[in-house]
Amino acid sequence: MEQDILVRKLKDIVGDDNVLTDMAYLQAAETTNYHTNQKIRLSIKPANTEQLQQCIVLANEFAIPVYPISRGCNWGYGSRVPVADNSILVELSNMNRILDYNEQLGYVTLEPGVTFQQLFEFLREKKSELILSATGGSTGSSLVGNAIERGIGTGLYADRFASVCGIEAVLPNGELVASGFARYGSHTATNVYRWGSGPSIDGLFSQSNFGIVTKLTQWLMKLPEYFQLVAYRLKDNNRLPALMDKLQDLTASGLVRPTITMYNDFRVLSTVMQYPFDSCTPGKTHPNEVLEVIRKTTPFAPLANTWNGEISIRSVSKEHGHIQASIIEAELKPFVDELFVVEIAKEEMLQTLHNHYNGITGDREADALRSYLLRKYIGIPENTPIKQTYWRKRKPLPEIMNPDADKCGMIWFSPIVPFTGHDIGKAIDIINNIVYKYPFEPAISLQCMTERAINIIGSINWDREAEGEDELAAACYAELNSTLKENGFFPYRDTTMGMQMKSKAGIDDSYIRFLSKIKQAIDPNNIMAPGRYNIL
Repeated sequence: MEQDILVRKLKDIVGDDNVLTDMAYLQAAETTNYHTNQKIRLSIKPANTEQLQQCIVLANEFAIPVYPISRGCNWGYGSRVPVADNSILVELSNMNRILDYNEQLGYVTLEPGVTFQQLFEFLREKKSELILSATGGSTGSSLVGNAIERGIGTGLYADRFASVCGIEAVLPNGELVASGFARYGSHTATNVYRWGSGPSIDGLFSQSNFGIVTKLTQWLMKLPEYFQLVAYRLKDNNRLPALMDKLQDLTASGLVRPTITMYNDFRVLSTVMQYPFDSCTPGKTHPNEVLEVIRKTTPFAPLANTWNGEISIRSVSKEHGHIQASIIEAELKPFVDELFVVEIAKEEMLQTLHNHYNGITGDREADALRSYLLRKYIGIPENTPIKQTYWRKRKPLPEIMNPDADKCGMIWFSPIVPFTGHDIGKAIDIINNIVYKYPFEPAISLQCMTERAINIIGSINWDREAEGEDELAAACYAELNSTLKENGFFPYRDTTMGMQMKSKAGIDDSYIRFLSKIKQAIDPNNIMAPGRYNIL
């Protein structure tokens, strides 16, 4: 009876078509890339902030928890599945307007339903020289969702949340609040200055359950006049600490600007092929044996080096770029096994953007690696990274990939590590030793966000349709989490599985108590995403 009344009132707010109670739809939304038990009561899709506010007020009236998502592409972290059981899923995909754009100052203001592909097309229609910081997700991912989860991109603005301002959010009581100078409504610096005056509240809406972000301003990079990538390969994992210390020195000196990116072999291979089932058996064949098979029997042997890395250089001219690249090459060569430089002038970058927008892809055939790196660093969104979720699937990649529906197993582990060779080497050894034991194939990238810290972004992948692999993956993830933390390496971003593990462990410290007091003050009915990041 209560459910019927709730549904009727929600339909009065958002319309009949935007209240979803179909069991098949809800069961799909309850599915992610690892085992979960949480159920979803129903799903709603508000079209604007006013509708969202009314829905939140109604949720308070019925004392039912809500769980907001942007586009639901948070694969490997929990997708659309709430932390708390029996929640209303609030899908923000219909709130998809680009509200403001400034070419000179380099920003756009977006609602949470705006996708990477949508913004890419918008910029091309404007013939803009601003470019996205591309992410390792799908073309249909939300920029706002990725930013408030502190996702990582490429280039100078890879730290996405550090490049946003003017956040507007609906609080758990339905009230609307804005951060920084956005609170004044028409301040000229709203979109160009983060802090405003007084306490900064932006961080309260990142990785939290204090509100639902309804818009924010995202800063964008300007296309450089000349662009180079110093690409390198390292074949001996024992040499990794020395290389990392050299990269840290180059970064601290200002010669190299973050982000620096490195990928291990499985991270690269899983985007271009699937597990070699003909010669290996998941769960039995050691990962090193898998690599040896790939080296001997596939055309991807050159990619099966231990580490593949990139340093990007943005220059005002070809001459400027050559000077900087030559210094970096000289500094780096003693620490790597292979090194080459990719060079791209602004005209080629603009032409590549134009070609992609118009569906012209023939330029990719001549030099596949060069073409891929170019597209990645000039902000062309692609679905290539999603392929890694199918690494252990026992059937070919589908034309349209949906890792949740296709029962792809994947979970991320993302510790922050000091930018020293010793710490990075220690963390990688912990990861390899544990993951090899189960055994899975660790797919790892190292993202140098600053000259002081490295984000390790790793995953294990499996087939959820293979008996016992869900349980094995959960055990591997639990051991990884606990061992990394015991050694001082804590994640910068968590999965819903990780949140539930912390909840069961009864994490209680002054930080959580402080946040819980804020939550109790603004959300006395505890309806806003309870349990998210272990806040109530």
